Amino acid sequence: MGNECTGKNFSDCVRKKAYELWEKDGRKKGCDMHYWLKAEKAVKASSKK
Repeated sequence: MGNECTGKNFSDCVRKKAYELWEKDGRKKGCDMHYWLKAEKAVKASSKK
């Protein structure tokens, strides 16, 4: 991810990462916020590199 995940693109990057995590974890229902927050953390960490 990197620099393209800042500003306007941040939400798109988080959305894509959350979807990826959700799929990887077996598509559990009712865990939207869990995956969003986990993805947000991952995207922020990735953009700092």
